[in-house]
Amino acid sequence: MTDLNNGNPGTGPLPPYDGLAISLHWLSAVLVLGAIVLVESKAWFPKGSALRDAVKLWHFQIGAVVFLATLLRVLWLVVSRKPVPLPARSRRERYLGNVVHGLLYLLLLVLPLSGGMVLIAAGKPVNLLGMPLPVWADGGRDLARGIKTVHEFFGSLMIVLVALHVGAALWHHHVRRDRVLQGMLPGRQ
Repeated sequence: MTDLNNGNPGTGPLPPYDGLAISLHWLSAVLVLGAIVLVESKAWFPKGSALRDAVKLWHFQIGAVVFLATLLRVLWLVVSRKPVPLPARSRRERYLGNVVHGLLYLLLLVLPLSGGMVLIAAGKPVNLLGMPLPVWADGGRDLARGIKTVHEFFGSLMIVLVALHVGAALWHHHVRRDRVLQGMLPGRQ
């Protein structure tokens, strides 16, 4: 294996991710931030108002796009060439990075699914990007509330993991100076 940075973490060409991987990463980032902003702004509007319902609808639709984009990301992750990772300074660093990335991918799939399950369990009609989905279950309010609690927990965990991910990217850039962040920036191929 070639030392891509010639032994110095701040120099040398670190091959970037390809354009599709970078695009899907930043699309996911924008969509997740949009979903967070929407769900957090829901409380600004009175219950039952058209604006509150629109915010919830857009939150769900964005979640659906996140789910589809994540499926494509996972497929691309399996079939594409990935840059050789820089050596971690410790096993713990590598482990924590893998755990955070794994949990982010898991939540990018589970959050949209659990959000849809809330609507289905409540017996509410579900439109996925304009297509009506069958309501195949009516678990009632208690089941819907339970799933919503899990969904909200996952949402809070997502916020924490996004903050850790951004913090780690900035740490790589400003402290380690190892070009990890540059490898995921658009236009750096």
